[in-house]
Amino acid sequence: MTTIDFAVLSLRRFAHEHDDLPAFHAGYLVLTVLVAALFNLGAFGLLILAHVSLDIVKYREVHQYDWRRTAEGIFHENIVDVLLLAIGFVFAVYFHGTAGVAGVSGVIRADETIVRAFGTLIPKVEIFQDFLKVLLHFTSYLRFTHVQMGYGWTQGEKLCLFFLAACILLILAAPYVLGLNAADFNGIIAREVIPWRL
Repeated sequence: MTTIDFAVLSLRRFAHEHDDLPAFHAGYLVLTVLVAALFNLGAFGLLILAHVSLDIVKYREVHQYDWRRTAEGIFHENIVDVLLLAIGFVFAVYFHGTAGVAGVSGVIRADETIVRAFGTLIPKVEIFQDFLKVLLHFTSYLRFTHVQMGYGWTQGEKLCLFFLAACILLILAAPYVLGLNAADFNGIIAREVIPWRL
């Protein structure tokens, strides 16, 4: 057996058995968390836009749906990711360093930093994993429509819409609630929205 044959055999065995390897799952989780920590929320907003673009291709081109049914499919496929992104923005704005009280101690500032990190990191990890799931199962993703197509909104989706509206209201009210001037508020939003600002 040549070295190339051995390498191909090893790769094939890994492809068939990788789901049973705890080290693979640990490495996958670590890489996902690292990617989520490196990029801001704007980069994950771009992932959601890429997912929406794939949904347009899926429902318009593959399944030949009209625009109303395509919009329904996009809603079902992406409402959770959009809510997670909005939650990340709420944490980014409300737990930003300039949004805090000026005289608080270092311990409280450290606690705010930890809460902000988890409040933005967890939504980014979930959005990234959802996008990776689409890419890893691309053919079955294109072949099958969302299970809720044609059945209206689920209770969970209605709850997502309620929390999304609450997040939008919280973000719009942030300058007044936190006493931020327009420059500080715009700076916080710009820092999180512009993807190339790492």
